[in-house]
Amino acid sequence: MLSKAKIKYIRSLERKKNRQRYDKFVAEGTKIISEMLLFPDSKIEMIVAHAEWLENNGHLFSDTHLIEVSEKELKQVSFLESPQGVLAVATPPKYTMNEKMVRKDISLYLDGIRDPGNMGTILRIADWFGIKHVFMGEGTTDPFNSKVVQSSMGAFLRVNCIPLGKEELLDKFKEVRIIGTDMMGKNVFELEQEEKKGIIVIGNEGKGISETLKKAISYWITIPGKGQAESLNAGVATGIICAALRN
Repeated sequence: MLSKAKIKYIRSLERKKNRQRYDKFVAEGTKIISEMLLFPDSKIEMIVAHAEWLENNGHLFSDTHLIEVSEKELKQVSFLESPQGVLAVATPPKYTMNEKMVRKDISLYLDGIRDPGNMGTILRIADWFGIKHVFMGEGTTDPFNSKVVQSSMGAFLRVNCIPLGKEELLDKFKEVRIIGTDMMGKNVFELEQEEKKGIIVIGNEGKGISETLKKAISYWITIPGKGQAESLNAGVATGIICAALRN
């Protein structure tokens, strides 16, 4: 039975402070929940689903509290406009940092990325290009925001989303090239192979890269354009940069 207490508990996880308080988050849809089965660190506590979904998939969740609900009841707890038949409450995966990999490969640093759609897109891009570390700077959206979880299409499980303040970043990775984007930077499509490693800073959607990080950036790159647009969406820009660096 979906009690009022359970409804209140699930709905409370829409807020970051409650996700942190309970160490839980919400994921929806068969694809994401199926992928979560492959990551034991992200233990599923509760499944809320239609009878048909439970009949076909319930046997996969032997240690999970299963709750059968109607469409109306699912809408009461779903964070989506159109519920996808199943919702899970789970423990976030435990991310780890491989500092050796950060020093030898490409990583991303999100400097105040606030839009959940952009955040989810960036995680999918990192996952696609095999970028294992996405650092979360101050003001960046929580990777377990329900909109990020859905738009990342499971990438949040495979990419290490690690909170890291600006000062800690600069202190921990003194010898690593910090790369920023600027109109006066070097054409990203003309970089030499040795220039294609480092930590790429993705600035806030409106303000760009913070002044603290601007002073620390050792290498500037640009995405050349020919039209009249003033700038690119953060997710789009990240995709172009990652494609160029991985080429």
